[in-house]
Amino acid sequence: MKASGWTRLGLAGAMAALFSAPMLWALGSFGASDEAIHRAIVFGLSGLWLFVATFYLIGWALQGFIIRQKAPEEESDDAPPPRSAPPPRSPPPPKPGSH
Repeated sequence: MKASGWTRLGLAGAMAALFSAPMLWALGSFGASDEAIHRAIVFGLSGLWLFVATFYLIGWALQGFIIRQKAPEEESDDAPPPRSAPPPRSPPPPKPGSH
């Protein structure tokens, strides 16, 4: 998995934590006092930070263990294939009546 895949996975987890905070608050998971909304906000932001940072760092750390197997000129997957020389031009057709 590429490093960007780990970051995307972290963003998906962060969004899950961020969206689950209001639902858990509505269900009363953080208590029934006035402090419950503050706990829900802290939960959502902490989950956001936890998932983004954790999965970003996993992707970053795993890049240090990747062994490159491509030759330097083949390193980019987005590069167009090398072009061959264009075919030689044929001479222009003779004009009628120019003998």
